[in-house]
Amino acid sequence: MPKLEQFEIKKYWQIFSGLKPIENKVNHDQVLPILYNSKLDSSVLNKIWFLADIDDDDNLDFEEFVICMRLIFDMVNKNISSVPDELPDWLIPGSKVNLIKERKKRKQIENADLPPKKEIKVDWYMSPDDLNQYEKIYNSCAKLTDGTITFNELSTKLSTKFFNISKTDLNKVWSLINPQNLPSIDRDPTFYFIHCLRQRNDLGAEIPASLPNSLAEVCNKKQLSYDLRSSQPPTKRKEEANEVDNLRDNGQNSSSDNSGSNVLSNENSIKQKYASLTDDQVANMREQLEGLLNYKKSEKTQGGSKLSKRINIRSITDDLDNIEQQVEVLENYLNNKRHELQALQAEIN
Repeated sequence: MPKLEQFEIKKYWQIFSGLKPIENKVNHDQVLPILYNSKLDSSVLNKIWFLADIDDDDNLDFEEFVICMRLIFDMVNKNISSVPDELPDWLIPGSKVNLIKERKKRKQIENADLPPKKEIKVDWYMSPDDLNQYEKIYNSCAKLTDGTITFNELSTKLSTKFFNISKTDLNKVWSLINPQNLPSIDRDPTFYFIHCLRQRNDLGAEIPASLPNSLAEVCNKKQLSYDLRSSQPPTKRKEEANEVDNLRDNGQNSSSDNSGSNVLSNENSIKQKYASLTDDQVANMREQLEGLLNYKKSEKTQGGSKLSKRINIRSITDDLDNIEQQVEVLENYLNNKRHELQALQAEIN
């Protein structure tokens, strides 16, 4: 590591003066833009700040600022591969030598008094206060149209709040709560992402290799796609078509028999069909099922003379299939637009 040159000190003085020091000192917030522009890990920057702040007052005078800048430039220019645990003698200002000696003594005493370090595990329970904090962070993040958040957005946001986590920590926790390696995650995994990193930052908790089963189910759930261009198998549409076919077949088989028992049988059959359908299917199927039921009742009361005027049920069900497909596409399109509107409103707010 080359020693300080006079031109370096002049350059650092220009930067220091530009930060508008108060009583010849700058605080962490004033130096923060320089720290983040270096693109170094927050853990590295924290160690540099600790070494430079020799008097431990959370401010840097010019001599301490020179130490901070020199270590940053050496790391950025790869003159050193890691931040030293202690300052080299040539980088210690003469006025700070006694402070450095006192710091070393304090550190030795503290280390002697410390009990053996125990491994701290992540506690996945989130208190109401935790949830409120995470909700604020979640709401402050820019989201995609489907309401999910990307890794870059989250990591950038958390790097300004958690200074003791590294890029490795961010990547490891992201892989932990995103086992499907999705490009973005929704609300629940986001909360667990923040919660784990917060304990890593505040307590030095070890990042686990796997999630508890209950959390794994939450983080493994599939996200719904609202993309109209996606090629998803039309299973729902097939199921609905099969339901209509079954009802149509029942209607055709019983049209020649006008007994009350057949009508009752059809009513029971329709009720069973309703019970097996999901809520969204019921809304689409209700009208056509009631129409078929009314037709069968009318067929019984009016007698066989009306059979010649029987409606072509196959033609009607084909039309209904087409209408159902159009409604499904339009509903998906509407949901997609609603998500886009919510995202735009969030950006405006």
